[in-house]
Amino acid sequence: MKRTRVFQTIVMIAILWTLTGCWDAKEVQDINYVKTLGIDYVKGEYVVYAVMLDFTSVAKQEGGKPSQKASVWVSRTSGISINDAIDKLYHTSQQHMFFAHISSIIYSEAVLKQGPEVVFDLTNRYHEIRYTKWVYTTQDQMDKLLSVTPFFNESPISSILNAPMETYKQSSHITPIQFHRFIANYNELGRTTLLPSLSINKETWKENLKNHELLEIDGCMIIDHGNIRGKLTKEKLSGLRWVNPKTIRTPVSITDNENKIIATIVIRKPKVKIEHHIQEGKLTFQVQVKLSGTLNELAQSISEKQLKELAIKQIKKEIYDTYKEGIGLKADIYQLGYGLLLEDPAHWKHFFGKESFPLYRDSLNSVDVQLRINNSGKYQFRI
Repeated sequence: MKRTRVFQTIVMIAILWTLTGCWDAKEVQDINYVKTLGIDYVKGEYVVYAVMLDFTSVAKQEGGKPSQKASVWVSRTSGISINDAIDKLYHTSQQHMFFAHISSIIYSEAVLKQGPEVVFDLTNRYHEIRYTKWVYTTQDQMDKLLSVTPFFNESPISSILNAPMETYKQSSHITPIQFHRFIANYNELGRTTLLPSLSINKETWKENLKNHELLEIDGCMIIDHGNIRGKLTKEKLSGLRWVNPKTIRTPVSITDNENKIIATIVIRKPKVKIEHHIQEGKLTFQVQVKLSGTLNELAQSISEKQLKELAIKQIKKEIYDTYKEGIGLKADIYQLGYGLLLEDPAHWKHFFGKESFPLYRDSLNSVDVQLRINNSGKYQFRI
């Protein structure tokens, strides 16, 4: 009996030795984690910026907010290809570099003009880089943009560069886009890609009366099947939010003839329907938007009926104005053609399959806006 137990013990120990273990595992402090990549094209070379974070500023602290400003390490290397530039990072990285934590990537306009093969190849092919990272473009200086930190000494992980949806849920103007969706839109026939543009805001916030730089999505780069049409600012894209089903929450401010505020209505989750008509060889579109919202501010006496009429007038104006801005760039901002492609491929090919841009100012034949005010607050329509 004893011999049997001894034998069993020996066998179990032998089996344990054959089990795999984490023999090659590295501690967190022994790895350099890349969080963001910035890619530019300057004088015939690709310039890659890599952002690494000091994870001591990311971890939760007993006192709540970090007591010291988060350290941001930004590298700059260049080469004949993106991979060549990244390879040069290793020459000075000191420790193993890990790319699986990348949550955002920024392309300059110059590198986007080099074509999708250059833009997508490395970030698709390399196994550590995931498809869910957020994608942006910028016209600002890349290293300065990547060095901006948010409030309270927080890590850049908490900024809109790496977590844009929290601010978008409160103020939906430009929809953030993830890499897999960017690729799909970029390559899909009939799609217009709206790539959010980042800039540095130096004026809005102060820390102890000193200006504090923060990141801001200031507009979009318009890309039509690989062709860059140009950039539109957030103000010029004000009508986009009303025909975007992904809009979560956005305000409309109603003013009088003297530009004084009358009221502010907060709109949530618009319902959009786009129809097309072809008559005598002419293509036109009709947009129907159903909106509901709450009255958040009332500065002048006005009836609910009058307020809704003014709000609808303002929303229609923004929709038409943004459409015209897109026409000026020969860009289908509202994806009108894509809807036609899905419903009627033959007619899409007839109108959009040619080199000439098929949309004109009067191609958007009508905009029907319906608005319902669900809640007017505790004061109702009293001032």
